[in-house]
Amino acid sequence: MIKLIATDIDGTFFDDDHQYNHERFNKQLEMLHKKDVKFAIASGNYLGHLQKVVKYSPVDAFIAENGAHIEADGKEVFASYLKDSTISEIIDSLQTLGDNLQAFIFSGEKATYVDRNFLNTIDKYYISNFQPYDDINSIDDNIFKVNISLNNDQLQEVEDYLNDKFKGEIHATASGFGSIDVISYEINKSVGLEKVASFDNIALEDMVVFGDNSNDNEMLKESGIGYAMKNATDITKNSADRITTLDNNHEGVLETIDELFGWNTK
Repeated sequence: MIKLIATDIDGTFFDDDHQYNHERFNKQLEMLHKKDVKFAIASGNYLGHLQKVVKYSPVDAFIAENGAHIEADGKEVFASYLKDSTISEIIDSLQTLGDNLQAFIFSGEKATYVDRNFLNTIDKYYISNFQPYDDINSIDDNIFKVNISLNNDQLQEVEDYLNDKFKGEIHATASGFGSIDVISYEINKSVGLEKVASFDNIALEDMVVFGDNSNDNEMLKESGIGYAMKNATDITKNSADRITTLDNNHEGVLETIDELFGWNTK
């Protein structure tokens, strides 16, 4: 029995213009809540951003920062921070990338911190609460996640390098948008699902999950039914139980929800 639906947003729930069908989704949410089915957003982005982009829809839980920061029913239920020493070592170890390394972005409790030299290269959609910094040592905050922007053709190589060099300390995954997210070891969206499941007393096998990229793979594998989007990467499709009929630009998540419950909310 389905008790919770969780979805990634960019490339999954949202179309390529970062939009979704508010009217259709809100109709589905009302119907889901009548069945005591909860809905969660699971993303690599920070909590404030997630709350902002779905502010017109009464979502029940947010799995932010790839599982490092979680809110359910308006309450913070989990937070995991990177060690300052680990962050410094990561930065030092990647200096050999030279010009291929574009920016470090730090997601903290108070704000998202961006190197002042890279402000013009950052998509403001993702970091509306950013603060520029000149020196990483000037940042006084607890850091959930480090985002590393670099050339797409090096994403897998750098992801593998970081996970090998800092084995047991961090978990690095490509986000699919020319960057790599780094969070604490053994933290991922699947762990986030487990925290929400524990909070709401829901079994993982009673969850349906949607995703499109490698930072979704763990939760696709651990949930009762894991859906990879039609537009997902091949690796993510191989991690899923099923593939949606439609892609993110054609309301693939909403269409699948209708199929699961025998609805027609168009």
